[in-house]
Amino acid sequence: MPSDRTAEVDTGDRDERARLEALRDYVDVTAPPPAQLQAVVRLATRLTGLPHAVVNIIDEQYQRQLAAEGFDRGISARTDSMCYYTLGEGAPVHSPDAREDARWAGNPWVDGRLGHVRSYAAAPLLTPDHHALGTLCVFDDTRPQELTESQRTDLADLADLVVSIFDRERRARLVHAQEEALAVARSDADTARALQAALLPHALPSTDHVRLTARYLPGTDGAEVGGDFYDAIEAGNTFVVAMGDVQGHNASAAALMGRVRTAVRAYVSEGHDLSAVLERTNQLMQSFEGELFATCCLIALDQATGEVEVASAGHPAPLLFAPGPVRPLSVDPGPPLGVEHDAEFPRTRHRLTGRSRVLLYTDGVVEWPREAGTGEGTLEVALTAHASAPAETVADRVLAPVQHERDDDAALLVLDYSGPDPGLRETRIVLPTDTRAVRAARDHLRTTLAAWDLSSAADEAELVVSELVTNAVLHSGSPAALTLRHDREDRLLCVGVEDGSTRHPQPRDSDEDATGGRGMHIVQLLAHRWWVAPTGDGKTVWADLLVA
Repeated sequence: MPSDRTAEVDTGDRDERARLEALRDYVDVTAPPPAQLQAVVRLATRLTGLPHAVVNIIDEQYQRQLAAEGFDRGISARTDSMCYYTLGEGAPVHSPDAREDARWAGNPWVDGRLGHVRSYAAAPLLTPDHHALGTLCVFDDTRPQELTESQRTDLADLADLVVSIFDRERRARLVHAQEEALAVARSDADTARALQAALLPHALPSTDHVRLTARYLPGTDGAEVGGDFYDAIEAGNTFVVAMGDVQGHNASAAALMGRVRTAVRAYVSEGHDLSAVLERTNQLMQSFEGELFATCCLIALDQATGEVEVASAGHPAPLLFAPGPVRPLSVDPGPPLGVEHDAEFPRTRHRLTGRSRVLLYTDGVVEWPREAGTGEGTLEVALTAHASAPAETVADRVLAPVQHERDDDAALLVLDYSGPDPGLRETRIVLPTDTRAVRAARDHLRTTLAAWDLSSAADEAELVVSELVTNAVLHSGSPAALTLRHDREDRLLCVGVEDGSTRHPQPRDSDEDATGGRGMHIVQLLAHRWWVAPTGDGKTVWADLLVA
């Protein structure tokens, strides 16, 4: 709820500097405002019933109105701004009658010098790092009006949408700046190598479960920069690794490499599954000028369970080389990116049951001049001979044959995985697409809980599973999948139902007349907690149940 304090906003010099830096990063005040903002303010007036809405950003001196509904936007002094107060609150502010609210006593937008605001509400535009860029506010200058809690929630949701629009514009500017930097880069060897290094990650993430070791060797034939790339993104408990190769050895290939790597990272960060990441990147490449294409392989590792998904766009399959003999993590590859407009890139699932090592590489590792044998055979020999050596040694020995004579770039990445959490058990099944899904889910649940010696939790778990699966079948129109996860250390049974809809379920009280939402009310009553997570183009609804 908003505070009743009337003190002047003072976030501190250091916090204010950080806020202004974030504002400059997210919003380019010299460019025309994003067109989508006008739709947001129009929707804000409809949802709240107030006739005026505006997106404000607040810098060192001014309140700048980027989009307005019901009046012409403009610029005013920050010290006169009602919305500047909201920055210090860090939460939505609402005054049913601003004339009777001590916070606005003497404010020129209320007392008639600049306006005659009566009813007023504002939600801060908060970045993920909690920096307030400005506000989305609505107001009426004719009469007082009390907004409902639902309307205030809608206003806060629209404020989050404004920040998302700013973030997309920011990403586009970053990509554009990168492309401009590549366009002016000189083609001599030193500049080309420096450019290549700048486009690759300077450091790779690591966790208690995963360690990554990477190597990159530029081609020795000429001074042009190549298009091999690698990256790693930690998304919650999932670790996603990418390895790719753009056709060509010139500035155009390097520019495309930067764009492909940026796109892959962005789509993974947004929560899309591997198939969707490659499909969206492929569609993006169709809009690029030129005829270059790229190969790419993606691995998604669930660090807790050891479950691995692999998807490929015409790229060599990853190699699992410890424990046991060298063998590929099989994958059904789609075509290279940029070749077919509607190409599909299926995901293949594997499970790493213990300590494991995986190699991802580009074709330059195996395609080099030799008198006899194959590059693949030489690679297998090196991996077999050094499977238990430190990852740095493995990487160096694999690249040893191509150190001095190669026509192509060569890149590799060794993934060391410590193994799944011994206190975690998990199963997953894909359910039928009709009403049989509920029975199949119940049967799988009871069979699994019996095997896990958790039959005492079966009745409550069955109710939760039934409601979640029923929701998925009724509202998504797409195949659903059921995941059961038992965390023995925390004594939790986690139930997840995945479907292809982005619509979030909403619980309703059991005494309401409406029939929809009662299933989620049951879930809310029985579960320790429940939440929704994006999964590819859909979602997964999760519920935790306490078990003995």
